[in-house]
Amino acid sequence: MTRSAGHNKIRLALIGCGRQMKKNLFPFLRRLPGHEVTACVDPSEPLAKQMQELTGAPLSAPNIEAIDSTLFDAAIIAVPPEPSLHLTEYLVSKDIPCFVEKPAGPSTPALEDMHLKASRGGAHVQVGFNFRFAESVQYLHEVSREPRSQPYTLTVDFYSKYPSTPQWGCDDTTEAWLRHNGVHALDLVQWFAGSQPASVVAHVIPDGEHSFVGVVVLQHENGAISILRMGNKTQKFIIRLSLHCLNGTRYTMPSLERVKLELDQGVPSGGLLFTTRNLDHGWARSGFGPELSHFLERVEAQERGVVTEGGYPSLEDAWKASDLCDRIIESLPARRAVVACG
Repeated sequence: MTRSAGHNKIRLALIGCGRQMKKNLFPFLRRLPGHEVTACVDPSEPLAKQMQELTGAPLSAPNIEAIDSTLFDAAIIAVPPEPSLHLTEYLVSKDIPCFVEKPAGPSTPALEDMHLKASRGGAHVQVGFNFRFAESVQYLHEVSREPRSQPYTLTVDFYSKYPSTPQWGCDDTTEAWLRHNGVHALDLVQWFAGSQPASVVAHVIPDGEHSFVGVVVLQHENGAISILRMGNKTQKFIIRLSLHCLNGTRYTMPSLERVKLELDQGVPSGGLLFTTRNLDHGWARSGFGPELSHFLERVEAQERGVVTEGGYPSLEDAWKASDLCDRIIESLPARRAVVACG
């Protein structure tokens, strides 16, 4: 798709004007140059109007089909999985680049099918796995690149209070949590490993109907082992990483603010390798700013006819993360019959 003559900025349609768009996407999007919001779309007219007022967009509508597709160059989608899939399919059919919040679809087969359709077209589709773009995670991924060429162990602590009830087609809170939030951690372990797990073992300890803690052990095809410690028994969001390499080196990311070298080839170190102050309200600390910047850069490159490959979370990554969700759920002794929700 080529931008209409006379428009120097990327014209964006914001689709889904709820909490995620208001709190985690638009506040960072508005700090980026080179774009303008031309349409706000939401089935709820008040939400669409509120976002229209906030952005100064000339248009609002209850659905994207009501907007002339020549009036925007790209779209940012933040809606539940089922409509998300249909919206992405609609935009891809018109060769319109889109950024779509995870999980991007309601099931693994649906995501696989959408990935295949998108790969046959020319539109750039990026999935919102924002923690890949967090400064500390980026640093750990890069500094460990050489030692990760051999098998290693990666432990990911990922705790979030929400979802704390079933949602979006999942009638079980553990599954809803895993598919709609814990999937971030699954994307990270596969991004570090660069390969699918050969085996999956999961254990969950429930506490009542809607609370749980659990452990997942993944052995990847390249020999790496990932351990995910997870659950919603927490009062605040927690993400920590610990990477132990075959040469005895151990890197830890105790929070999104810093990375430490705890063991230097088997020798205690404790050195601080990376730190960032939490003064940006999550811009690079949580990755929302860099991921949106990356999306806009890819849209700009696509319009110039520049071919860019890899380096971003794609529909293929969303599909593989969803497949891993399936495998984890199937491995739970009491849940072996469950394959997908919805």
